[in-house]
Amino acid sequence: MKVLRIEAGRDLIRLFTDSDGAALLRESVATVGDKPGRTLGMTPVEAKDGVVSLPRMAGDRDRIFSRYDLFEGGKRVEGVRYVTDVAEDVPANAAPYPQPDIIKTLGLPSELAKKYGIRQGLMNINLPALMAAAPGEDTMAYPFNGRVYYVHKAAVQAIDQAMAAVPMMTMILLNSPRLFGSTGEKALLDACLHPHYDWNCPNAYISAFDMETEEGQGYYAAFVSFLVERYTRPDGKYGRAVGAIISNEVNSQYIWGNAGDMPVEAYTREYAQALRLAWLCGQRFCRHFRVYISLDQFWCGTNFDPSQKTRYYSGRRMLELLAEYGRAEGDFPWNVAYHPYPEDLRWPDFWHDRAPDFTFSTPKITFKNMEVLEAFLSQEAFLYKGAPRRVIFSEQGFNSQNGPMQALTERMAAAGYVLAYMKARKMKTVDLFTHHATVDNPHEFGLNLGMFRYDPNAPHHLGEPKPIFASFEAMETEREAEAVQKARAFIGPELFDFLLDPPLLYGERDTSQDDAFGN
Repeated sequence: MKVLRIEAGRDLIRLFTDSDGAALLRESVATVGDKPGRTLGMTPVEAKDGVVSLPRMAGDRDRIFSRYDLFEGGKRVEGVRYVTDVAEDVPANAAPYPQPDIIKTLGLPSELAKKYGIRQGLMNINLPALMAAAPGEDTMAYPFNGRVYYVHKAAVQAIDQAMAAVPMMTMILLNSPRLFGSTGEKALLDACLHPHYDWNCPNAYISAFDMETEEGQGYYAAFVSFLVERYTRPDGKYGRAVGAIISNEVNSQYIWGNAGDMPVEAYTREYAQALRLAWLCGQRFCRHFRVYISLDQFWCGTNFDPSQKTRYYSGRRMLELLAEYGRAEGDFPWNVAYHPYPEDLRWPDFWHDRAPDFTFSTPKITFKNMEVLEAFLSQEAFLYKGAPRRVIFSEQGFNSQNGPMQALTERMAAAGYVLAYMKARKMKTVDLFTHHATVDNPHEFGLNLGMFRYDPNAPHHLGEPKPIFASFEAMETEREAEAVQKARAFIGPELFDFLLDPPLLYGERDTSQDDAFGN
């Protein structure tokens, strides 16, 4: 006997098997880590016509989130362990994904977003800023899965307001104890941070979501479920969220998704569960809700010291593991949010990047070779039901330097935006291309990544627009041809045309000459 797939309907959980017969079904909490999840029940069952059925609800608890192990003759049978399909009549919002016809976006104030036709956006939402451990004057109750959780009314109102700025929003879900409006409530942080979060690391800006404990996983699932239920309503009363990026640049986890020192295999298994739970939360309310893994530019290489293998990972390896775990335990439609910054973030002229190449084993994926990501995900091992994973370029940008190089680097950025945008638009699976950030941030590691200069006295701190903003304005308008001509002349026609349609090699990088060049 083998479990082929598991479907959640309105009333039933159904395990589809390749044969009939008596078996024992163990249902358990879907935590992952060193300890197995708590057993919720051991039930004798019988597969009839290839189906084992059980009620979806167990009191107030939704079995859609459980892990299932089927035993026959005392041995666990092969096959999936988690819900892989949700029946079409389950979510109230059954509309298809509102596929945008223009991929460009920018985090502009609402009045400017409308002026420039911004149709989609991105928003950071931090669990320790939204949730509370106990009720208070500023909280509202949220019943979820047999328990009551609490969210701050003021935080919800701020999200409501931000959601109204654009027709569709992709949320970036974070778990930061120090930044992004965290209340610092100790009882909450004790419950929701990863058990191995390194408080002693000053650069551990964000914690991984806790998939190891029942308490932490409950807070996370309630967090996601509240947001999906509120922001995917068919009537769009509070705004429209269409997906969620889970944490940030998790291949550099020690900074952006800290879980302490952990091998990539263990970290990815926990992260896969966070992705899966977010997808299941989404499917309960919205058929088209998407989830994304967040990766930085380090593809086969790693960030910082390459010897720190338990802290920094290869983005490619994490995707390979995600696909492997999906095949073994139950696949689901995860997607990719990538950050293809130039090789050196200080310099915007990505067409001069040296590390990136056009093979699957390139050390980095930057604007120069961003097509490699789509080609890699188009391989059969990464397809979901025959289709490649969707891609959004959710954080990337072009720095302009201060001092004598300011004018030149600003012209580089203006030309670079045009070429990078055209490359992304040619890709078949890309739904969004943003720029980080709208305005220069004086606290962002000495970088000037905005399209506007920082002005502390201006509304939203928007100072004068930099040359790159003219490029942004022009794309997808009647002024695009002029912007392209200008960028092509600046970069060089031959190089511009080559990078717009590069020869993907699709194989592995030839490393035979590396030692000769000291690599």
